[in-house]
Amino acid sequence: SSGINAEYGGAGFVGCVTASLALAGPFVTPALRRHVLPYVPATETTVELIFKELRAVPSSRFIDLGSGDGRVVIEAAKKGFPIAHGIELNIWLVLFSRWKSLVSGTSGRTAFKRADLWKYDLSSYNTIVVFGGESMMEEISQKLKRETKPDTDIIACRFPLDETIWTADKLIEDGPNPLWRYRQI
Repeated sequence: SSGINAEYGGAGFVGCVTASLALAGPFVTPALRRHVLPYVPATETTVELIFKELRAVPSSRFIDLGSGDGRVVIEAAKKGFPIAHGIELNIWLVLFSRWKSLVSGTSGRTAFKRADLWKYDLSSYNTIVVFGGESMMEEISQKLKRETKPDTDIIACRFPLDETIWTADKLIEDGPNPLWRYRQI
């Protein structure tokens, strides 16, 4: 009888560890990448400030790099952006974003994809929001300069783009979470 309990107890332990790793893995593995980008949700104020700066037009193609829980992409769809995409490494956040978009009624204008922003082609987008870590801003600045077209609007959140590559049109204050607006010329 005690041998059976030990077997089931061991199987239960292994099952708990496996489930914990499956759930926590997407949140832990970004720490193993070249640029550590933890998930920090955008505040309501940040989202409001982003869309005070950006206006949707029929030709708008919006993307949020590091879209997290999807709140910025969903708000873009609500504000009239006909195409609003988000890319995110964490599969759980991608699935949660898709669910939130469905519940909010914006799923027809939004798309969330699990993708590595360093390998994702940004050339078809003319409105880009970047939530990045300080260590990645020089590299993302180069990528944006290479891949964006004239008149592309870019909002960098929390950290500015590299000032040797980009000149900010405007600094938008949000306490500890400032925003910078750029336009590709």
